[in-house]
Amino acid sequence: MIVKKVETRLGQMLVEEGLLSEEELEQALADRQNRGLGGKPIGKYLVESGFVKETDFLRILARQFNLALMDLSEIQVQPEVLEKVPEELCRKYKILPLFAIGEEVTVAISDPTQIDGVDMVARYLKAPVQPVLASETQVLQTIAASFGKKDGSEEGERDDISSLNRLESGGERDVDLETLRRAGEEAPIIKMVDKILKLAVREGASDIHVEPGEEQLMVRFRVDGMLQKRFGFSMRLAAAVVSRMKILSDLDISERQKPQDGRIQLKMGDKELEFRVSVLPVYYGEKVVMRILDRASVRVQLENLGLSKQNLRIFDGLVRQPNGIVLVTGPTGSGKSTTLYAALNAINSIDKNIVTVEDPVEYQIPLINQVPVNPRRGLTFAGALRSILRQDPDIVMIGEIRDPETGSIAAEAALTGHLVLSTLHTNDAPSSVTRLIEMGVAPFLLAPTILGILAQRLVRRVCPQCKAPYEPKPAELHEAGIGELVGKVTLHRGKGCGYCGGTGYKGRTGIHEVLKVDEEIRDLITERASASQIRRAAAAKGFKDLRFDGLKKAVSGQTSLEEVIRVTKAVE
Repeated sequence: MIVKKVETRLGQMLVEEGLLSEEELEQALADRQNRGLGGKPIGKYLVESGFVKETDFLRILARQFNLALMDLSEIQVQPEVLEKVPEELCRKYKILPLFAIGEEVTVAISDPTQIDGVDMVARYLKAPVQPVLASETQVLQTIAASFGKKDGSEEGERDDISSLNRLESGGERDVDLETLRRAGEEAPIIKMVDKILKLAVREGASDIHVEPGEEQLMVRFRVDGMLQKRFGFSMRLAAAVVSRMKILSDLDISERQKPQDGRIQLKMGDKELEFRVSVLPVYYGEKVVMRILDRASVRVQLENLGLSKQNLRIFDGLVRQPNGIVLVTGPTGSGKSTTLYAALNAINSIDKNIVTVEDPVEYQIPLINQVPVNPRRGLTFAGALRSILRQDPDIVMIGEIRDPETGSIAAEAALTGHLVLSTLHTNDAPSSVTRLIEMGVAPFLLAPTILGILAQRLVRRVCPQCKAPYEPKPAELHEAGIGELVGKVTLHRGKGCGYCGGTGYKGRTGIHEVLKVDEEIRDLITERASASQIRRAAAAKGFKDLRFDGLKKAVSGQTSLEEVIRVTKAVE
């Protein structure tokens, strides 16, 4: 009951501040209940769903509980205070003692309703405490960094990994099978690989690259879409490291001349993770790339993809049509699969038969029948699609349209009353139409079936901890195509700090363009019109391109102008 009153008052304060309307608050409360998230605090739900900014929410929460709001990025935790409180207690309650002033200890909390946690910390400290409010993310990161310095920190793990460079794998690069197996099962190598995986997950990497060179085995992480070097090892360790990764992936360690693919399933903390592993023979040995799949990401909602209100309204309307084709397009790594999964989450229900054909099936979704492509056994996208259509589906999701046969069957399925969702590799939405026609899909099939196309890119978010405003020079605005902008505009850059690893960016969001196909565009498709003609027709009716959406996000401080230019250059 107390929590309910707190939530009600918090909601009212957000409305009174003009940060939220009554309708939005009611909608958020209803959405939270409908999605089975009634136990999630309303403030956290409002931030995650994009109703309010985290900084605004924390400011109001601090005022509600009469607490100081503290930025932990510049705080040095006193070791003599920290050592008095168990790490488990701090993690459980998301609370951390920071420093003592006289007899009183300042304690960072992320949830002011967790009174038990504050009381327990005070008992361990045997001192009066003064709570201050901080973001949950900062509290957890400071806990990890502070306790880690004593035992198991990222810095400590890096030191452990670096020290392994002094080990010898026990032989030259060309070693026999038994030596490889032994090397892959040695405790120091097991420890090394385990810590590489853990560090990658902690840093939010999407991929791990293990690359042999002439003198060095290099390990790089892809973080926020950019590859960054993390470690360099002696090449004498290469065979042992790759063997350990093969053993974890259940691959053949004796096969070193052919590509291999495997998977590793691990639980790290409360996360269930899958590493999709690819081993490729290269000049100096074998290169291993691990794609990190977090099963929680499959539960993402359309509202959390960064779509503008207008684009969200259009796209949500498209995927709720009873039949037709909806495409998501963009280059590799632009988040197309995540968008399709979010669309399926939005329309998934017990009364619909949804079947997917994917290469590979990355995440398993309840109520959805997912078919993995297996070309070696004759199960192609086109072949699987034919079989799926005999399974009485309402909605079909095709991982990718790669050939004219798949495209034509998809169009025929849409004509016969099915909703088809798929992806395509093109630079923008209008060129997707011409790409399908060039691929061999007949315009008379495509024109009546295609409902709309969402093109997207992922841009890095400016780090919230080191974000700084600035006024861009006219040359910068001219390069972005907004040189004629009247008046001044304030943009943001990250200076680089410990939170973002010195990059100035932390996390990513999407920029989008949505082409809704109407009768005029259908006529243009039938006439085999060019992508530029389709673009002009759509623009006359309000179509906004990727660059426009990116610039809006730059002006609002979500990303930088440089980042928008970087990811949209290919569509100029």
